[in-house]
Amino acid sequence: MADKIEDLLQRRTDLSTFLIHLTRKTKNFDARSNLLGILREHAIIARTELGMAQTYATQLDGTAATQRVVCFTETPLEHAWMMTREIENRQRSFAPYGVVFTKTTCRRRSCNPVWYLDITPGHDWLTPPINELVKMAVENSTVKKGQIDNGVLAAQPIFRLTPFIEQMGKPLEVRKEFWWEREWRHAGDFSFSPRSVVAVLAPRSEHGSLETEIAALDERWKKRKVPLLDPEWGLERMIAALARIDEDDAGPWPE
Repeated sequence: MADKIEDLLQRRTDLSTFLIHLTRKTKNFDARSNLLGILREHAIIARTELGMAQTYATQLDGTAATQRVVCFTETPLEHAWMMTREIENRQRSFAPYGVVFTKTTCRRRSCNPVWYLDITPGHDWLTPPINELVKMAVENSTVKKGQIDNGVLAAQPIFRLTPFIEQMGKPLEVRKEFWWEREWRHAGDFSFSPRSVVAVLAPRSEHGSLETEIAALDERWKKRKVPLLDPEWGLERMIAALARIDEDDAGPWPE
């Protein structure tokens, strides 16, 4: 009898069952506060315009075709630590705080992997067609005296795709290579219920206080008793925490 692909995939350690949204320090709040804000609101707010139509984000803001997205990574849980490091030429730094969902949960809510187009000189055959489609959308939405009709522009189909399209390569002095982040995105705000959260990421030293603070957010979080994982942990330690094994019994040896 032939194997089922879903039975095979769960054994692939290079493919993750989960998607992680990591938080970072912003203008008014630190990463920990932003994590608690997400859990309190049961939503991750799309604040940043990304993709190949960022130039037109102002005209598209607030529409179904918004370029503002929520970002996730499908990096396997045991490698989440790498995403929190300070890395050369990386535009955004993330702290060891985050929320974990299953890919199934996120796909049901319209999340999708980012599509990377190679812009290395000689390999840029995919980028010009996308740019041409954006240019055509702008031309189709331009009325008298060169003014853009924002409503018409927002209805152009290409703008439903551009939030999910990024570039990779080295066209000039700076190399743009972030495909290794294995990013997924959701266009617009991402709402969720506490039951759909697999785990919360945070440094081990803060698990006690965070557990109390999360339970105090509302009755649903109190009932959920969501597992807390340190992204610095290895997979075995994470498994023990997800199974809610007492820390004294998690090993590697008794105290």
